Amino acid sequence: MDPKTLFEHAQKHWHKPIGLFVAVVGLLLFEVVISSNLSLSWLINLVVYVISIFAVIGVWYWSNRLPKTPDGKVGFTVSIACSNEQEKRKIREDFIITLQSLIKNGTSGNSFHFYEVPQHIAETINDKDQALVLKQKTRSHFVIYGRVRFRKINGVDCYHLDLEGAVAHKPIDKKFSDQISKEFTELFPRKVSIPTDNDLLSFTFTTEWTEFVAKYIIGIAAFCSGDLNYAERLYQELQAKLISTDGSFPVFVKLKERLPARLSEIYLTRALSILDAWTQSNDKHLIPLLSENTDKIEDKFDNDYRILLLKQITPFLSRRDVSKAKSYVKKCKKYNDVIWHFNLAFLDAYEEDLRNAVRQYRVCSSFPVQANTLSQIEDFLCWILSEEPDKYQFHYCLGFFNWKIKGDLKQAITDFKLFLDYPEESKFHKEKELAGKWIEEIETSLQKNKQKQLNMSNQAFELTG
Repeated sequence: MDPKTLFEHAQKHWHKPIGLFVAVVGLLLFEVVISSNLSLSWLINLVVYVISIFAVIGVWYWSNRLPKTPDGKVGFTVSIACSNEQEKRKIREDFIITLQSLIKNGTSGNSFHFYEVPQHIAETINDKDQALVLKQKTRSHFVIYGRVRFRKINGVDCYHLDLEGAVAHKPIDKKFSDQISKEFTELFPRKVSIPTDNDLLSFTFTTEWTEFVAKYIIGIAAFCSGDLNYAERLYQELQAKLISTDGSFPVFVKLKERLPARLSEIYLTRALSILDAWTQSNDKHLIPLLSENTDKIEDKFDNDYRILLLKQITPFLSRRDVSKAKSYVKKCKKYNDVIWHFNLAFLDAYEEDLRNAVRQYRVCSSFPVQANTLSQIEDFLCWILSEEPDKYQFHYCLGFFNWKIKGDLKQAITDFKLFLDYPEESKFHKEKELAGKWIEEIETSLQKNKQKQLNMSNQAFELTG
């Protein structure tokens, strides 16, 4: 076999061990010819041969390795097997390269690392398990895999695409995992037939379809993994692109319908996190961020109870808009939950309607309430007193809360007395009369409990004596 034939054979099968073997043999034969014309010692020849062999092995390994997604990038891997060179060239030019261009364009383009799997590897990726192994080896976040066949469908020559996808995300609740699978199944272009006489236009459309769904699914995975900012960027980019797309195509219609809901999930999650941080710190700088995210949630998603609760507290914290807050409380009346009753009691008290506030607190006393919730309610009442000391009616609320809901009778007496000690005499006459009466009632109850405990202690002493 002449050197040229050896080189062509090694090049053709370079990705296989046989290609490495042929390359090594060819190089050694070449070196034998060269060294025969040079008067070199056997030791030098041996060193040259060994170095050459290891060099070829190194180049072979490096050129055939699967590249890994760099840190900080989102790996997007495409593995599509083709039956022949014509299909391979067509798919690469009209689908893969176009898809790469679309993925790399837009506001999120710099975040992607695009990788096209060589044909000899693509031919081995036939199911989800193999695709997941590929995903792990390349550290990809999204893998499109499948194959293209040339088929006659209804008498028309077509390229038939069988595509599947796999997406990476952190360990998540089964509910979210099922959601990703469902959306993937419903939206992704799994089986597409493209007539050869209109292949360019059809490939362009299919590529755009694939890009949109891929970014949408990656956005869901990013959200489920806690990367809210990246998910938001992908969703907003898709919204902007969908404006100029075919409004009648079912998948694009569904994406347009679902993206506002996905964005609302992001704003809700972020707002709840900010609210939790504010609850812990009472940091005023967090309130504008809370308001910014809450205000982005469209009213059409108010069927979510969490959103309604969020929209009750946010207008109050940001601008003391009690009327706006109450408008969302009214939407909660169908929910059998204690939180909105506590919120309404607070808002009534802020407007100095203590009669209705106490009525709501009585409703709250009929619910089982977790200790953590009780602590948050009490802290919030104390916070408003520290922020607005003139709202001394909240001492009255704290007294009733500690008496009837928390069961801290001594603290209830202290709170009621603070309410009565406030020097202003022009307001809350009825409530001050009630507070005095309730103090006497609580003190009598405490005295009876104390006497009861004393009697039980004496009885126990007599029995042991």
